[in-house]
Amino acid sequence: MKILLAYSSKTKNTKKVAEAIYDEIKSLADVKLIDIKKQRKPLEDFDLYILGAWTDKTNANKNMQKFIDDQNIHNKDVAIFLTCGVPREHYHAEDSINNYIQFMKERDNNILKTFICQGKIDPKVIIVFKILTWKDPNFIHKLTPDLMDMVKESKTHPDERDFRDAQECFKTLIENKQSLNIFGDCFLYLNLYTMKKNTLKINSRCFYYLL
Repeated sequence: MKILLAYSSKTKNTKKVAEAIYDEIKSLADVKLIDIKKQRKPLEDFDLYILGAWTDKTNANKNMQKFIDDQNIHNKDVAIFLTCGVPREHYHAEDSINNYIQFMKERDNNILKTFICQGKIDPKVIIVFKILTWKDPNFIHKLTPDLMDMVKESKTHPDERDFRDAQECFKTLIENKQSLNIFGDCFLYLNLYTMKKNTLKINSRCFYYLL
């Protein structure tokens, strides 16, 4: 099985998760790991595309979206993952992965697995939030005590639990997919074998009647 594991990373959160996944699955299949900003040429086809992005405006970041369209990753078997500044249980994380799913569905992709985990928030984002909060008291991401606690918590992510969960998620996917492929090959072989036996029986009968 040929797998593309591609990621877009701004603050190394997604890069770290992608590398952890690669370390776990590289012995299970033929896996190509790439940073999309270094990929300029068209890629060959793969059996599975694992595509990781950082969250921007509750979706995969624009560079990843552009990569998917530029590489014509449409009507493919895909698995997706995101890193996000908030905990994975937060509604913002849920909205983000759901929007990424919708983006992929609009390109007729078959989504086999999704994963999201928290990542360290870019300090520049906090500066922007401070400025916007000062300009507009009703700014949606106003720096409340709860938000500042979330920012503090994000500094330790992605952590070892995040890496283990991501590894288990995609390892299980690949093992299951390989099992289905083996079952499919066996079923096809059995059908061909049965057809061959039936053909031999028919031919034998025809030969008998010709005699």
